[in-house]
Amino acid sequence: MKRHSDGIDLDVFRRYAGLSLPRHVSYPMPTVWHEMEADEAGAMLSERSSANDLSLYLHIPFCEQLCRFCACNRVIQKHGAPRAAERTEAYVGAIVREILQVAESLSGDNLRQIHFGGGTPTYLSSEQLGRIFAAIREKMTLAPDAEIAIEVDPRVVDQASLQALREMGFNRVSLGVQDFDHTVQQHVRRVQPYEMVRDVVQFCRELGFASINFDLIYGMPYQTVETVRDMIEKTIVLSPDRIAFYHYAQIPDKIATQRGLDHTRMPDSETKLEMFLLGLHMFKEAGYVFIGLDHFAKPHEPLAIAERNGTLQRNFQGMTTGGGLDLIGVGGSSISHLADVGFLQNTRETDEYIDAVNNGLSPVCRGKRLTDDDLVRQALLNQLYCDGSIKPSLLEERFDITYCDYFQRELDIMRELETDGLVTLDSDGGVTATRPLGRVLIRNIAGVFDAYLDPEAYRVGDQRCFSASA
Repeated sequence: MKRHSDGIDLDVFRRYAGLSLPRHVSYPMPTVWHEMEADEAGAMLSERSSANDLSLYLHIPFCEQLCRFCACNRVIQKHGAPRAAERTEAYVGAIVREILQVAESLSGDNLRQIHFGGGTPTYLSSEQLGRIFAAIREKMTLAPDAEIAIEVDPRVVDQASLQALREMGFNRVSLGVQDFDHTVQQHVRRVQPYEMVRDVVQFCRELGFASINFDLIYGMPYQTVETVRDMIEKTIVLSPDRIAFYHYAQIPDKIATQRGLDHTRMPDSETKLEMFLLGLHMFKEAGYVFIGLDHFAKPHEPLAIAERNGTLQRNFQGMTTGGGLDLIGVGGSSISHLADVGFLQNTRETDEYIDAVNNGLSPVCRGKRLTDDDLVRQALLNQLYCDGSIKPSLLEERFDITYCDYFQRELDIMRELETDGLVTLDSDGGVTATRPLGRVLIRNIAGVFDAYLDPEAYRVGDQRCFSASA
């Protein structure tokens, strides 16, 4: 039996690693959602509880350049290209109109979070972003302590544009860093020198942004353990408040641009394990708290506080502090998650989205109404990803079930995973993912509880195009 220095049985790791499995940024995953008419979407929106506060996500799809690793919904559009300004302005107008439409059914509800994502939100001018923000302030009730965040491309911002964001009310920024190695950056077409990122961080601190997040990726072509070590060291020097340390999602069957990457230079599963464990150790030694699947935060940061008090939430933005909030999505491809009701998603096509909103129609094209079983499993999976454990008493109290009877099949498999060292089982059926093996392979554990997967998917993968589990 070959063991890693962290005590991981590498034979067991090889058996479970590299499988196609969902990340469960939602449950059920969008692969099982269905087309939806406007009447059904409107009915679901009307059923949400007015007692729930709100989180608002706005999707800005435009990017100047294509990053070859990217799996997001994006539109590559050079500033100055024919019709670029016209199309961008039309999209901004549609966003404002959708805010007005949605706000009619949300009047009086407390807005506690706003997140501008993309694409590249800072592709828009400060005036355009300000117009969108003005519509939000006019039509929605913004909590005094609201988290107001925006994803920032360090290549397309300067001190003046960051100051404009701060003056609008943004108090959190997320920087798309990915990696600092020049060879990696060139290959994935995301060249931004360390000094550029350093200057943006310095500007953000001087302007008083409360929190700075870095998005980092490991497992891309030309990355090695040493280049990842250098990336982590540079990140620690810049000292962001939050870090998302993502495993590269390699799904070329779905993402055509990824087919241009040199797959012969991608690290194998054991090398990626080494990269993740390196990040785990180095970030913890630097004082960060390990949160969930792939996030780290400083102890004083709201994300770390949410992890300690049990209000951490996993959604399409990763780990968030939005426990108990209804997520409302605005813009092309954006997703709404209405607690205890279901999911709604807008059309992905930018021009279709603009036309629908301008004609007074709902841009929602698909979604999923949650069943009773969906709600139980959704709560369980949120526990597992956010806490690394499953607490039967909380599920029994909330859903009036007998946990061990309800999950008899799954607990039989958990005993198998306990033998392999991925989990430990309590006498009441509670499950805890082991550290580090179970946390590394937590998507395999979660796959056991996903009723939409084949029962054997946790150990053989799923035929749909999910990324590799580790």
